[in-house]
Amino acid sequence: MPAATRDETRGLGTVRIAGGAAVALTVVMLRVFPVGPVERNVPGFTSPVIGFELASTPEHVFGILGQPGDPRRAEAVRRMNLGNGLDYLFMITYPSIYVGIALLLRGRGRVQGGFARLLLFLPLVMWVGDALENRELFGLAGMVDPAAMSGGLVRLRIFTTMKWHALFGTSALVAYPIWRDASWWRWAGVAFGIAAAVGFASTITLPAIEAAGYLLGAAWLVTWVYALTTRAPRTP
Repeated sequence: MPAATRDETRGLGTVRIAGGAAVALTVVMLRVFPVGPVERNVPGFTSPVIGFELASTPEHVFGILGQPGDPRRAEAVRRMNLGNGLDYLFMITYPSIYVGIALLLRGRGRVQGGFARLLLFLPLVMWVGDALENRELFGLAGMVDPAAMSGGLVRLRIFTTMKWHALFGTSALVAYPIWRDASWWRWAGVAFGIAAAVGFASTITLPAIEAAGYLLGAAWLVTWVYALTTRAPRTP
């Protein structure tokens, strides 16, 4: 099988499997994670999950999970930890979608050489950032002493930024090659590009990350549907 055909076939297959797993896990995690903060979210955020990822003070953490002694805290912590446990599976799926995209684009001649290898490397950065982020989230969820949180909050911001900006950077890099595709998948390139632009705006206004996350979800969904409805190329 020619290398290009093999890459395109593997890319479609990877997106199909990873996208299906991402959708299934999203449905489960939406039922598991807390639907709202116990008291208040990080200003500007709607989702308590994303708010917790981007917490920068003990007050943010206690606002989402509840103050020590609050009877609602135990259930909020339990649900947050359960959801973050499932996230160890989810954090495999969305980087795999980008691996599939890179293979598909390389198979169709849209990217090549070092650029293609970069697109295959960046999903690893997402995964590492997400895994380290979750480690800090578990630690912070179990703390009730504000003074003990300072180091974890600093590390959390580093790892969260690493994950999100690898996502935004990769989305920006694949946007134009996808737009050049001859199929209707090209419209996913628009979604990836807009998501990246909104995401990078978080350096000015942090809550833009939440909007960018929803846009990325839409781009992944379109890409998954495209992979499901597209036949893999036949070997000549």
